Amino acid sequence: MLSVLFVLLTPAFACDGKPCNEAGCSMPAATETVALPVGSTVAKLKVTGMTCGACSEKVKTALAGAGGTVASINVETGVAEVGYDAGKVKVEALVAAVNATGHFTASTM
Repeated sequence: MLSVLFVLLTPAFACDGKPCNEAGCSMPAATETVALPVGSTVAKLKVTGMTCGACSEKVKTALAGAGGTVASINVETGVAEVGYDAGKVKVEALVAAVNATGHFTASTM
């Protein structure tokens, strides 16, 4: 039970024990590229409020929860490329999932 709790809390406090929105985050803001499933529709989202690697992980988690597969997130430019099955997920649901985090604002590009 404790390990489950730790895993759930880790992304929120991934920046040296500080919440992601505090100064001093040391997580790298690397751009990661992932291959998307064949037949995916791709959306580019503008995401504001990201400052570090922990932020991009929070956005990635939100998008995955809404049915999206993140192809890449660039913290510096604030652009997330997301693959999704247009027959099952609407791009508006992906935007809403990011906005529901309360930390970031997303819009389609």
